[in-house]
This record gives sequence, structure tokens and C-alpha cells, in this order.
Amino acid sequence: MPSYFSLHYNNNLLIPDVQNINLSKIIKRLELIKSLISLEEEDEIDGHVFKLKQLGITLELETIILSLKEKSYSKAAIAIEEFINQHNNLSIFIDPEIDGLKLEAKSLEAKLNKLSDEKADLEKLIHEFGVRHNKELGELILKILKYRKNKAKGTTEEKEAEEDYKNYSQEFEVSKNEKVAELTEEELIEIKKKYRKASKLCHPDVVSENQKELADKFFTELNKAYEQNDLKKVSEILENLKKGDFFVSKSDTISEKQLMKAEIEKLKIRISELQQQVELIKESDAFKTISSIKDWDVYFKETKEKLENQAKELENGGE
Repeated sequence: MPSYFSLHYNNNLLIPDVQNINLSKIIKRLELIKSLISLEEEDEIDGHVFKLKQLGITLELETIILSLKEKSYSKAAIAIEEFINQHNNLSIFIDPEIDGLKLEAKSLEAKLNKLSDEKADLEKLIHEFGVRHNKELGELILKILKYRKNKAKGTTEEKEAEEDYKNYSQEFEVSKNEKVAELTEEELIEIKKKYRKASKLCHPDVVSENQKELADKFFTELNKAYEQNDLKKVSEILENLKKGDFFVSKSDTISEKQLMKAEIEKLKIRISELQQQVELIKESDAFKTISSIKDWDVYFKETKEKLENQAKELENGGE
């Protein structure tokens, strides 16, 4: 009998069951609630009822949930027992290893999301510093490099000075129009929180394979908005993701054991890659320099003064 289209008895009708996994989880959740009633752990029941509702509601379950809401625990316990007895033998056997693999995959997806968020934060920090550096010091640095290039003409340093000026000029031209919005402390906390939520919903490494291309587009747009401190855009992307219900995680779509094991190995490899990328960023000269600066305002003020003095010396023919 095909597992995805097995039949079970419900309200005197034989109907195709396309939610076998949900039925199995419903029974497990009801068994937990029944145990909590026996243990007199009333405070724990509401949380499990909430999770039960997420699995799908039938008329039988509505009766059980209503009894629990009204605190008619004896009635609820009897109804739970009847539901389990009626449906337990009808639910399709689920290999317990699959449940374990699914939980392991979800745990790895959470770890991957955390590392990805850390990487995004580091890149955002470096980007913000670079944008401010170009804005406050770029023209001055270009001016100094131009003086050096002109002064080096006819000397052994001419080629190097020309290359320095050319390279920085090109980089500055590309990046000088980049902007990062200035946010309040409260807004910075808000954008970080919303970015975290959105990235979990559309991270291309954890969505099902057929959704990867669309997830890539969302994720790229989200990261760009986050880098630019575009709170409005990040909020808009998050709302669209929540409304659209676009993506399903791989761990929720894979039911075959070997495929799940293969996916777990892929997640482990991707996590290892992300860990290396995060470490490389932390070991970079740019990050070390930025992280050593206690106050950006002081740093840029002092650096600007030094560069202005240097430019004056070069303008007056000094070294």
C-alpha cells in the first residue's frame, strides 16, 4: 500500500490520508499532554496545546482542545485516550531514525543560520567603515596620492606611485556614492532582529532544492538592505516572507533516510565552510584595524588632521 495515499477511517468515511506524518506527531503530542495531566503539570499544558494546533485540527481535536481550555482534564484525558486508540493502528509506521535525523538536520540548519548571521554582521561592519572612510578621507587620500605621483616623475618610484594613484582612484570612483543610513540605537537593534528573522526564512542553504533560486534572490536583496542600514527595506522583505509563506526547509521536505543523511552531510560541509569564512574575516587586516578602534568619531577626526598636514607638506614640496 503506497505510504502517501494510505486510507484510514474518519467520520464513517474512507478518505485518502495525505498527512500521515502529522497524524503521527499529533498522537505523540497528545501522549505528552496526557502525561502532563497525570503528573499534574498544568502550567506545561498550554504550550503543548499551541503546538498541537499547528499540526492541523479535526473535529475530534477541537473537542479535546476545548476540554483542555475549560480545564475539564478528566474529559480531555478520556477523549485523548479514545483518539489514540482509534488512530494509533491506522497511522503509518515512521522509522524513529527519521525523526532523529530530522531533528539533527534542524539543529544544523539553526547553527548554519547563526554562522551566516555572524558573517553578515562582520561584513556589514567592514562595509560601514569603508563607506565612512571614503566619505571622510577619500578625497584627501586621493589628493595625497596625486601629489606623490607628480613628485615621483622621473624617479624609480614613478611607476609605483602611478599605480597607487590609479588603483585608489578606481576604487574610490566605484564606492564614493555608496551610502549607509544613520540609525538610532533602537533602530539598529530593530534592523538586526528583523534581519535575523528574515534570513532564517529565506536562507538558500536550508530551503528545499526547487526553491533555492528564488531564495537566493531574496537573500541577496536582504543582505544588501542590511549592509545599507535600510530598515524600511529589511522590514518590507520580512513582511513579504511572512505573508507569502514562500519557503520550506529541506528537513521538512525530505522523508527518505538516505536523502536525509546526505543532506545532513551537506549541512556539515557548509557549516565548516562558513566557519572558515568567519575566521578569515576575523583574521583580516581590515577587521583587526576596525575592531581595535574604540571610537570611530575620534579616529576619523585624528586621521583627517594627519592627512591634511601630510597634504600640506607635499603641496609645499616636503616629503
